[in-house]
Amino acid sequence: MSRIPEETIQQVIAATDIVALVGRSVKLRKAGTNYLGLCPFHNERTPSFNVSPSRGTYHCFGCGAGGTAIRFVMEHDGMSFIEAVKRLADAAGIRIVEEVWDANAEAEAKQRALLLRANREAAEWFHLLLMKHQLAAPARDYLKARGINAEMAKRWQMGYSPEHKGLYREWMTQQKLSEQALVDAGIFSVADQDENGRGGRAYPRWRHRLMFPIRNDNGDVIAFSGRVLEKDQKGGKYVNSPETPVFTKSRVLFGFDKSKRFVAKSDQAIICEGQIDMIMVFEAGLQNVVAGQGTAFTEHHAKMLKRVCNEVILCYDSDNAGREATEKAFRILSPQGISVRVAALPQGEDPDSLIRKEGADALRTIITDAPEFLEHQIRHLRASAKSESTVERVRMAEQVASAISVFSGVAQRITAVNKVAKLLEISEEQLNAMVKRAGNDPKNSGSQQRGSDSSVNVVDDAKKLLASQNKTAVLLCQMALSDAEVLHWLRESGCEDMLREVPGTELLSLLAHSRYNPMDETSQPAFMAGLDRHQEAAFTQLQAHTRPPGGLHEARQALYALEIVRLQSLIQRAQSKLRQPGLTVAQMEQLQQEVVELSAMRKECLDRAKASPDSPHP
Repeated sequence: MSRIPEETIQQVIAATDIVALVGRSVKLRKAGTNYLGLCPFHNERTPSFNVSPSRGTYHCFGCGAGGTAIRFVMEHDGMSFIEAVKRLADAAGIRIVEEVWDANAEAEAKQRALLLRANREAAEWFHLLLMKHQLAAPARDYLKARGINAEMAKRWQMGYSPEHKGLYREWMTQQKLSEQALVDAGIFSVADQDENGRGGRAYPRWRHRLMFPIRNDNGDVIAFSGRVLEKDQKGGKYVNSPETPVFTKSRVLFGFDKSKRFVAKSDQAIICEGQIDMIMVFEAGLQNVVAGQGTAFTEHHAKMLKRVCNEVILCYDSDNAGREATEKAFRILSPQGISVRVAALPQGEDPDSLIRKEGADALRTIITDAPEFLEHQIRHLRASAKSESTVERVRMAEQVASAISVFSGVAQRITAVNKVAKLLEISEEQLNAMVKRAGNDPKNSGSQQRGSDSSVNVVDDAKKLLASQNKTAVLLCQMALSDAEVLHWLRESGCEDMLREVPGTELLSLLAHSRYNPMDETSQPAFMAGLDRHQEAAFTQLQAHTRPPGGLHEARQALYALEIVRLQSLIQRAQSKLRQPGLTVAQMEQLQQEVVELSAMRKECLDRAKASPDSPHP
C-alpha cells in the first residue's frame, strides 16, 4: 500500500487555480484581491463565500466552511482525501509517486478493499434479483403496497436476498469471492459448534428479505439491513450487518451520503427511526433527512450532524418507545450545541404512513410547526396531568428542569428558564433552583453546575479562574464587556472552534454565548444570575478594571492571535501523531490531510493578523 508524499500534496495545491476550480460550480465576482459568491454549502442571499487566489483558500463567513482546493473537492464532490488529491493532480498534469507503507498497513488496506468489494458486489446482485428474478415477486409486491415504485427502488439500490443458499454459492463463485470474505464482510454468518465439534458452517445472514444497502459518507456500501417480507418469518423485523472493519453502527446515519448537502444548505436535519421512513420523507421532497441504524442515537451521530447543521427535528413514532427515544436523543444532541425540535405525529402514525394517507404536505406542515423540545415536553406532561393545580405544575417543572440542566451554554439555560417559567406560571427563581438540583444529579451528566452551597471561598475561586485564563482572551473579554460593537462582532465572528479548543477562554465563551448587552443596564443582572458564584465574581473583577484601549481593530487582532494559538496546537498534535508507529492507512491519510488544511488556515490567519488598521475586513 502507499501514501502521497506531503511535498506532492503541496505541489498539487500550488498548481491548482482555486478560483477556476470553485468557479465551475459557484458564480464568483471580483472583490478587491479576492472573489465573492453564494456559498454552495448553505443557503444564503447575500454572498459571504470568499475565495483567495493569493492564499489558495476559500472561506464562508456564513457557515464556516473553508480550506484548500483539496477540501473543496472533498466537500463539494463527496470524495476522500486521496481521491481529491489524485483528481487535482490529473488536472494539473502532476505525476504522483507514492511512498511505500509497511506490510501490516498494506494487509489492512487490502482487507478493507476486499470487504468494500464484497458489499458492493452483493448490493448489485441483491438489486438485480429484486428487479428481474421471479423469486423476488413477494418483495416487489411489498414495495408496491408501500408506494415504492421501480425508479425509487433503483435510486436507493434496494434488493432481495434469496431463500436458497445455492444461489449465494453460484454468485460468490462467479464473483471469485471466498466464503471467508463473505463472513468477514458480515454477509455470511457462522453457526456455533456443538460440544461434539459439529456445526460451525457458514450460511447466508439474510434469506427472503428486502435489502437496504447502508453507505458511508462517500457512498460506498459498507453494510446491509434486511426486512422481513412475511408476518410469521423467523428472526427480527430488521436484521442488520454485524460490525466489521468498515462498518460501525454508532458512526453511520442511513441516507447521510444522499442528504448531507441538503442538511448543510437548510442548516437543519430531520431524524427518522427507520430506513423506509427516511426514504419516503426524502422522496416526498424533504431531503434534509437521515435515520439511525436501529441503535440508540450516539454522541458521534450528534457530532456528525453538528458539523453540517445547527438544528435537528426528531420525527419518531408517537408511541411510548418513540417518546423515550426522543428524550434520549435530546440529551445527546443538546450538549453539542444543537437546537432540538420535535415533530408531533398523529397517534399511531409514522412518517411513511402519514405521507401515504395524507400526502407530503401534511408532514411538511408538522415539520414546519414542530415545537422546541421543552415546549413539546410540557405539552405532553399537560396532556397527562390530572389538573392545572400548583402541585401539578411544580411536578411538571421538576421534570422539565432535568432537561434544562443538560444545556451547555449559560445563555441557553437563561432563555429556557425564562420561557418555561412563563409557560408553567412559576417563578424563575424556583425553576432555577430545580435546574441546579437536577444538575447535581449524576444522571444528568450534561450539567456542569456546582452546588450553590459550596464552602470554597468564592473570591479565591474567582482569582484562580482569572489566573487560568489566556491573557489575550481576558483582554478581548474586557473590551466586549464595555463595547457593544466589539461584543456584537465577536458573536458574529464564527469563533466557536477557538472557544472550545483554546485553554483559558472559558470566560470569553460565557460572554459570547450570553444575551448580555453593554447598552442595556437590565441585561447585566440577567447575565450574572445564570453564572456560578465564582464566575460572577470573576466578571465583577474584570468590570472593575480600567477598560483596555482600542476598538474593533484591536479586538480583531486579539481574536486572530487566539486562532493562531489554536491552529498551531492542532498542527503540532497532528504532526506528533504522524510520528507514532503502527498507524493504519486511514489514520495516516486523515492526519496528513489535517496538517495540510491546518497549515493553510494558519497562514491565512497570520496574513490577516499582519493587516494594517485601514485594511478591509470581512
